[in-house]
Amino acid sequence: MNKIRIGIVDDEPDAVALIEMIIKEFCKQAEVVMTANMIDQAWEKIKQTEPELLILDVDMPRGTGFDLLERFPYRRFDVVFVTAFSKYRDKAQRYGAYEYVLKPVDIERFSGIIERFHGERDVRSQKLFKLNP
Repeated sequence: MNKIRIGIVDDEPDAVALIEMIIKEFCKQAEVVMTANMIDQAWEKIKQTEPELLILDVDMPRGTGFDLLERFPYRRFDVVFVTAFSKYRDKAQRYGAYEYVLKPVDIERFSGIIERFHGERDVRSQKLFKLNP
């Protein structure tokens, strides 16, 4: 089976590097196809690379992860929010989050989420998400 195509969007370069490292070292069924530090850049890269799963921070300069998702009234990718704030959990659910992970990222939990997504991939890839915040 092909690897899961993952995009990472976080304003902190160290957070992007850490998530990339976790995916490379512990998630052999996945590959990072794009990274971005700002939502404008992310929007373009998502359209170009079409990831199946987006690892998305919430709180970023010049816009939130929710602002980015609002640019996709319909989307075919799932989202795992990775953030330092638990207060956005309910809002993330309304935006169709697959999972919600608090920083610092627990490697075992994160790799388990990727593994579970891989197992559900065939069903999830047929899903069209309609923005309904």
